[in-house]
Amino acid sequence: MDSPATSTSAAQRAQGPPRILLTDFEPFGGSAHNSSGDVVSEVARRAAARQLLTQQEHDDVVISTLTLPVEFGAAGHLLTTAAQQHRPDVVISVGLAAGAATLRLERVGLNLRDARIPDNAGAQPLAQPIIAGAENAHFSTLRLKAAQQRIAAAGIPVSMSLSAGTFVCNEVLFTILDHISAAGLPTSAGFVHVPDLRAPDRHSSDSPLSLPQVADAVDLVISESLKPIDDVAGRTGTLH
Repeated sequence: MDSPATSTSAAQRAQGPPRILLTDFEPFGGSAHNSSGDVVSEVARRAAARQLLTQQEHDDVVISTLTLPVEFGAAGHLLTTAAQQHRPDVVISVGLAAGAATLRLERVGLNLRDARIPDNAGAQPLAQPIIAGAENAHFSTLRLKAAQQRIAAAGIPVSMSLSAGTFVCNEVLFTILDHISAAGLPTSAGFVHVPDLRAPDRHSSDSPLSLPQVADAVDLVISESLKPIDDVAGRTGTLH
């Protein structure tokens, strides 16, 4: 397993404005909607209006967005192709974790396909590697602990997660990290899971998260991950 790495190099960013690639997913599992799309669209809207905190803390940013298919193989291939095209400094993929009560910052991508439900192409692999012969796992290279501290300080429910599951979300996380590692790129990458923001229980006054909160949180992840320093050493481990 790869160990956690430092953030994007200052030398790379000196070549121009920081480049951010944000991805979301199409609907899956019989749903007509995926909240990850709402989040990425809102962050992109704020960027166009120069309303991101990232734009205050860094000179400027160029944000590209991409919607990924919920399909094994295809999603990871599309993401790595986009990374080769845009040459981003930071890649953040956003996915849906239905039933979650917090924003989840994913620390680890596993080299494992094990699908409880079929993907949108009907594939349902069982206990297969994503990339044969590759590492068993890769750590996110975003400054997750620093981001978690700032997100929590903003009053937004957030948690660190050690598993992005074994479905397409995890595959996207592992694939982009493996691509970056194999190519020796100075790109930071990771994954954020968000709750279903349109679920009926999200419309009550005590909803744990709203779209503006999640967009704020992703903004903070971007801003922290653009800093060319190691992540903070906060204690965010769990007992179970």
